[in-house]
Amino acid sequence: MLVSFNWLNEFVKCDDLSPEELGELITMAGVEVEGVEDLSEGLKDVVAGTITEVAQHPQNRHWAICKVSVGSEILTIVSGAPYLETGKRVVVALPGARLPNGSTVDRVELKGVESQGNLVSEIELGLAEEGEVETVLFLEDEVEPGSSVTSLLHMDDKILEVSPTPNRPDCLGVLGVAREVATVLKRPLTIPDLHCEETGTPASDYVEVKIVEPHLCPRYAARYVEGIAVAPSPLWMKVRVKAAGMRPINNIVDVTNYVLMELGHPLHAFDYDDLDEHKIIVRRAKRGEIIVTLDGVDRELDRDTLLIADASRGVAIAGIMGGANSEVRRRSQRILIESAFFNPISIRRTSKRLGLQTEASFRFERGMDIEGLILALDRTTHLIQKVAGGVAAKGRADVYPLPYQAKRLPLKEETVKRVMGISLSTSEMGETLSRLGFKVEEEDGSITAEVPPFRAHDVTREIDLVEEVARIHGFYKIPSETLRGALPEKPIHTSKEIQEGLRALLMACGLSEVITYSFISPRWLEQMGLSDDDPRRDPVELLNPLTEELSVMRTTIIPGLLQVAARNQRAKNLNGAIFEIGRIFRKRSSVTLEEHLSLACLMMGRHRSNWSDKGREYDLYDIKGVAEHLWQWLFKSDPDIAECGEAFLHPGRALALQNNDKSYQAIVGELHPKVADALGLKGRIYLLEMQLPETRPATKGFSFTPPPRFPATVRDLSIVVKRGISHARLISVLRNTASDLVEEIRLIDRYQGPPLAEEEVSLTYSFRYRAPDRTLTDEEVESLHNALAERVVSEIGAKIRGK
Repeated sequence: MLVSFNWLNEFVKCDDLSPEELGELITMAGVEVEGVEDLSEGLKDVVAGTITEVAQHPQNRHWAICKVSVGSEILTIVSGAPYLETGKRVVVALPGARLPNGSTVDRVELKGVESQGNLVSEIELGLAEEGEVETVLFLEDEVEPGSSVTSLLHMDDKILEVSPTPNRPDCLGVLGVAREVATVLKRPLTIPDLHCEETGTPASDYVEVKIVEPHLCPRYAARYVEGIAVAPSPLWMKVRVKAAGMRPINNIVDVTNYVLMELGHPLHAFDYDDLDEHKIIVRRAKRGEIIVTLDGVDRELDRDTLLIADASRGVAIAGIMGGANSEVRRRSQRILIESAFFNPISIRRTSKRLGLQTEASFRFERGMDIEGLILALDRTTHLIQKVAGGVAAKGRADVYPLPYQAKRLPLKEETVKRVMGISLSTSEMGETLSRLGFKVEEEDGSITAEVPPFRAHDVTREIDLVEEVARIHGFYKIPSETLRGALPEKPIHTSKEIQEGLRALLMACGLSEVITYSFISPRWLEQMGLSDDDPRRDPVELLNPLTEELSVMRTTIIPGLLQVAARNQRAKNLNGAIFEIGRIFRKRSSVTLEEHLSLACLMMGRHRSNWSDKGREYDLYDIKGVAEHLWQWLFKSDPDIAECGEAFLHPGRALALQNNDKSYQAIVGELHPKVADALGLKGRIYLLEMQLPETRPATKGFSFTPPPRFPATVRDLSIVVKRGISHARLISVLRNTASDLVEEIRLIDRYQGPPLAEEEVSLTYSFRYRAPDRTLTDEEVESLHNALAERVVSEIGAKIRGK
């Protein structure tokens, strides 16, 4: 929003500060000023002049040759403007001038006569479009030739570019910004002149207002004015309207725009004689109803559009734009001025649906002051009488079915101290809020503030009052302090935090995330070879599926990853490692279902670390390592290894990870070759799927173990067992037998073949022994090692190799 510094100064005296200094002050108070522009830019070489002689151009009867005194010299200027007479004061652009509309002035020869400058019109000042204004600007007789014209043109001004936050619609007008300035500077605020010349019968006798949709329009007020003369606005008003970013049109429209920018409240003027039966009906549009708006566009409306209508048709789209069928024209002599409050959500939806945003809709979307609309209405009437004449009917037609109820909020000293970190007295808080327009009642240690209607949309809680006090007091005045005290421990990690942590771990392991549909084809569950009694073969069916390929809810994430792998292989991308975290859906009963958070990974092809690495094929241990890494992060313990009987996994290359109570399980393995062939997948595909907890205990700080001071002793043990005995069972026996002095047990070799029997396999384990307080003797280590060997022999029936 563009705000004139001179205009601001009319409401609160601030000319002892530069615009830049003022902008810095109110920015620190929460109303950002992004920049300052000089309105007089382009008037450096523009001065007052006096026409001393006028003669017709010999080659063009529509041109005049003028001798113009600019003080130090007399210039010859060729002009086609009318009404040029000797003795008139004009605005002269000297050679070299670059005018506000972007045009430049040079010495030029026009059909044999050199023109040494330009006589300036409103077009060159950017106040009118080409063809709108033909005459040049004439000045008062007492102006000295050669003097500056910036103040005479009302352009000796600076423009502040203000950007209020969306929750501050009260600052979308000069008065609202002035209120902030007055509060920060602790100076009085001046309210604009509202006096209106009223006569005759009441305004309600001239217009009947009916609100059909009070929840969309809780208040509608109007004034009737007759005897106006529609004409161009005076220069001062044109300059301010243009400086505020709007185009001057005529004195009536310009006044409504002027008040819009001054008070922040949109208004509209109707030609009273164009209103059928002189009625205003605020209703919803009929489906397919069409209105031609002021921009000349036919707009088709629907039932969600709020319409301002007369007895027979729509005359304006409420809060957005008026209709062309009731606009104020040159012939208009009687007008009806509208000032209303419209539901912000309704205006936002209509504006978006029509693709039509205006200065009015921009403000109504954010919420206007339902009580301040009367101020705007009276101010508009006052200015119209000032620039267009006319007499207003007594009072207003004011329909107010849903009156505003002021909110009263408490504010305690202790709350301010807790939030701001400083102590302020109730009198200091009350003074600040009073200057901001709140009605304040002080009590012992607290105050009660009545929220003014122009702040009703953003001040709704005690913390909002704290913010008001803090920003006016000055955030920069709050001293900085070092944080102290213990940070509270978080008892659990939420589902979202678990997912974020797993994503980080998986990406660190070199996997890329994919997202697939929660809907799949039942064909995938059949091709995976799941048994008929497997609950995953009984998915939840969609009532209205988009296609057969997306007709059931997934009971496992794996089909989605297999589909991604197949698509990549068809595109000749044979290498990859991907994962997905998402929900799976399974039937709890015939009428209910349950959701589970699940994770699945897929690896295929070769893995390369850089361009020069020829890489190697992914294998079962790659995906098993990822599974163990995730398990340790989730459950803070190593998993138990168990057999896996999934039909879609290779029977000899699959395993399961589970915790002690078997409440959570992960399956890891190679995709069964038959399933891979059925799906058209090439090479070995490795899969991981695990159910995830919705929460998990948070880590209570970090623990560090110092490096061991004493050396370790390593012993190996080779045993021969039957092929049906799993590594998981052996590890379980060894760990249960081992004492605290066994630091690590690790499988280092597996052998099968002669001289062993066909049903036998040899496994070699490495044991690391260490004591935290001494160096272990060979006798101690030997005793511990023999005990482990004896336990394996007795528990499992293993044979010790070498004995």
